[in-house]
Amino acid sequence: MVDKGRISRRTFLKGLGVAAGASVLPGPLFSFAQEGVVMGAVVPLTGQLQSFGPRFQIAAEIARDEVNAAGGIPGVGILQLAVRDSGTNPETGVQSATELVNTVGVPAIFGAAASGVTIPVSSVTIPAGVLLISPSATSPAISNLDDNDLVWRTAPPDSLQGIVLAQLAYSVKGYRKIAVISRNDAYGAGLADALRANFEKLGGTVTNVSLYDPATTDFSAEIAAAEADNPDAVSLITFDEGEALITQMVAAGYTNFDLFVDGNKNQDLIDRLVEALGAELLEGKVGTAPALAETPGGEVFAAAYRERLNEDPFVFTPHSYDAIAVTALAMAKAAAQGQEITGANIAASMRDVANPPGTEYSVGQLGEALAAVAAGEDINYVGASGAVDFDANGDPFGPVGIWTIKDGKIVDTEVVNCGFGEGGEPFCEEPKGEGL
Repeated sequence: MVDKGRISRRTFLKGLGVAAGASVLPGPLFSFAQEGVVMGAVVPLTGQLQSFGPRFQIAAEIARDEVNAAGGIPGVGILQLAVRDSGTNPETGVQSATELVNTVGVPAIFGAAASGVTIPVSSVTIPAGVLLISPSATSPAISNLDDNDLVWRTAPPDSLQGIVLAQLAYSVKGYRKIAVISRNDAYGAGLADALRANFEKLGGTVTNVSLYDPATTDFSAEIAAAEADNPDAVSLITFDEGEALITQMVAAGYTNFDLFVDGNKNQDLIDRLVEALGAELLEGKVGTAPALAETPGGEVFAAAYRERLNEDPFVFTPHSYDAIAVTALAMAKAAAQGQEITGANIAASMRDVANPPGTEYSVGQLGEALAAVAAGEDINYVGASGAVDFDANGDPFGPVGIWTIKDGKIVDTEVVNCGFGEGGEPFCEEPKGEGL
């Protein structure tokens, strides 16, 4: 689920035919006639998640190409992607979304990656009636947006990851007293709250939660606050700035950082830390991230992804494929009902094509699925990441994975099944600690 090598942004952009210094990719990437529909994409090509964005784009293009190889969306035409940079920054993300809505006129946008960008972007898309679907924005706050059913995601919310991370800390690692250093944004604060609540519910103590400005480069105050009460471990909820944070912790004499999350499940980041600090300091550190349920199309996607990038699927890339696939299927459903392709009409068809009942279709079968939808048949899309069944908030449920670092490499060790009860309350099975 993680990359095997270090691929620079320059290499990605060169492969996409764009200068490495460009902050914005051109809109339609297909050289077809302008018939069809243009879907926007706001992904981090620069900033603290720049390792994620180009990979998300590749995964989205795999789905787009499969749709177009089948002749496009029935009743609509060729699917095109207009890709813009979020900069891993709320202001940049809002600017890019505004351009896509007002200038390009897209009915739907794929993205953003970070919850702290996705929520501001939704302030543009919701009033405009544009559907927004993120593959990786996991903040629980997104579930409660007043969004007219226009904000969706294919990654499960951090209310689930927080349960597994707390269980991993308390039951598997045996920690009884932890501190947290986290980004002060929707993603970091939301996951920190979920970790604290669930760890304390198990009987543990959270001595301190230090939230930092994502733009900071000096973590001395946060490190001092986290270490003041001598915790067993300090959980780090970061993006790529985790490199500076860990380096500064080690320089200050602290090596009890542990309990990583999806935002730092990035082999590029680990490679840099190994180069700077050595592999021994990272050995046995653990983390969590949304995982993949086994589906018929999971390996089909993995093979297609490896063919394009010569690496295993990166975190949230299967969810990226699924976001494009389910949106295209919903467009086909709207068209089959004689509706205009608007955000509201796409949203009204999302659960129809993604949730049971219906004939199951997966990766590699989008052409057949689109034809079935056009013929008025009920379908149930089962994606690269899992079932992709949406609840009333546009959230899927799914498993949470546990990972560790061995010999400087990220290794997936266990998948914990999670879900939501009839009252909407999250639950997860107890992790076994396999492979740790």
